[in-house]
Amino acid sequence: MITLDSSFAVQIVCFLVLWIGLKRLLFDPTLQVLEERERRTVGERHAADTLRKTAEQAATDYERRMHAMRITLGAEAETSFKTIEAEERKILSDAREHASAQLMQLRESLARQANEARPALSSEAQTLAGDMLERVIGRSLA
Repeated sequence: MITLDSSFAVQIVCFLVLWIGLKRLLFDPTLQVLEERERRTVGERHAADTLRKTAEQAATDYERRMHAMRITLGAEAETSFKTIEAEERKILSDAREHASAQLMQLRESLARQANEARPALSSEAQTLAGDMLERVIGRSLA
């Protein structure tokens, strides 16, 4: 059977002294380091979550502003395109009118020159026809 003698009490006292010594020298500092690490980890995670949420909000805001800007720029581009298209049509219309006016002037000038040259060419054609006829026949018609 187990007897309780003084060696048991000495063992208990040694165990308690060792426990108190280890607690102060090893357990407490280790627990403090672990608690500090846990506190920092939780704090850093919280800070990271806050930064992530802020970044997501900034990205969402950026995308919203970019979408609005694209719509605005698209509308401006369409307005500019329509303005340029209208200017182009006006320039082409003016150029066609100018070309048409010049063509009319040239046709009138050509018709006038043709009318002026007809009498002279008609008499010259008759003279040439007579000369050709004389050569073909071989004698004078007059």
